[in-house]
Amino acid sequence: MSLTLDKSTIYNILKERKLKLNKTQLITYLNFAKHNFIRFTKNSNNKFGTEKHINPTLWQMGHVIFFYTNLVINNLRNCENIKLNNYDKYVEFYDSYLTPLECRDSELLLDYNTCIKYYNKVMEILSDYITVHEITNIESYLILLGIVHNEMHNEAFVFTQMNLNPKFDLIDVYYENEESMNLIKEIEFVDYYSDTFIQGSDDDEKLLIFDNEMPSFKRKIDYFKISKYPITEYQYLQFVKSQGYQKEIYWCNNGYKWKNKNKIELPLYWVNENNNYFKYIGGIKSSLETNLPIMNISYYEAMAYCKWANVRLPYEYEYEYVATNGGTTKFPWGNNNDNMEDYCNINYTQFIVQVDKYEKGNNNRGISQLIGNVWEWCQESIYTYDGFKIDPVYREMSYPFFGFKKICKGGCFAVPNFLIHPKYRNAQYPDCRIQFIGFRVCK
Repeated sequence: MSLTLDKSTIYNILKERKLKLNKTQLITYLNFAKHNFIRFTKNSNNKFGTEKHINPTLWQMGHVIFFYTNLVINNLRNCENIKLNNYDKYVEFYDSYLTPLECRDSELLLDYNTCIKYYNKVMEILSDYITVHEITNIESYLILLGIVHNEMHNEAFVFTQMNLNPKFDLIDVYYENEESMNLIKEIEFVDYYSDTFIQGSDDDEKLLIFDNEMPSFKRKIDYFKISKYPITEYQYLQFVKSQGYQKEIYWCNNGYKWKNKNKIELPLYWVNENNNYFKYIGGIKSSLETNLPIMNISYYEAMAYCKWANVRLPYEYEYEYVATNGGTTKFPWGNNNDNMEDYCNINYTQFIVQVDKYEKGNNNRGISQLIGNVWEWCQESIYTYDGFKIDPVYREMSYPFFGFKKICKGGCFAVPNFLIHPKYRNAQYPDCRIQFIGFRVCK
């Protein structure tokens, strides 16, 4: 039996949703996504790359286009879709759940110029639709769903281009030498005591809340300590220098097998030159004696560091508790989501920054960068919350990954302000290193 719902059923569900955006908001978000899509796919090819979980860029471009056409435009009232021969075959080919990674190159693959042509047509259709038609909560949900999905792939274009193209123009590697930087050498912890709070989300008037975030529920918190900052490159370097990658005792069984099978000896983009360690990003060789957050790190590597340092990753509920000040605020800094670039490193405004930057965005206990800069691994796999209801449109958003993808929280520099919030649940494979993921630690 198909999981796909007919349009009338979708409408009956969506008309009960609270999300309601005005035309100006939708056009602003649409243009933001379009600008990023064009910028980050410039002169793309379908190179696969050597790092696991890299989708070839041309296939990703087509995937974004056909997500819009199949799930957004097809479901809008009185909206004419792009006419294309073999449309059903394209929809299937560009469906990430039907076409495995190794098969994402075939006669159906659209070239770069054709992708840009169809993408611009999609943008024109949606822009005209927003301008002409009434925007109810149904249209708000459908169009914003397409936009935030587009933005998820804009982030993916950034880390794909960074991996395949050393001269990618967004990458501006921050570096200060050791003499000019007050290195954070020790992990500073903040204590939290037993409490309760409301975890998860309910429907929202301004944010698109995904199915895996709902419904909210009461959660008990036990005493724990959490690090004020994400783990830095300097701090992780001490694990590397202590031969942490060579000592099986620090690695979980699956992580140790993964490391050996793939000959993983250092974090992604790190190199060892005569027992001196550096990173190469953007074609630039840089020191690792920095307060930049460790990133492009797998869950397995984060767990190994924790075992070495006698700490652990946060549980998702601990992270959410801290990022909402015990459930009393929507964001670490309060309830205001205007001008979020003043509080955190998001919206592609710059590459990663030191972990002690953006103090204005700290929570009420001084904990830094709970939103933006780099994603952060949590301890557990993603599961449903009790009362889970599958999304009526994006059916495969969550359920195929329950139980084995690991939770990531907080967003990174390459996410938009209209997507990220403390209750947003990202999840990635435990061996994923290509994304901008770091971690902080707990006791």
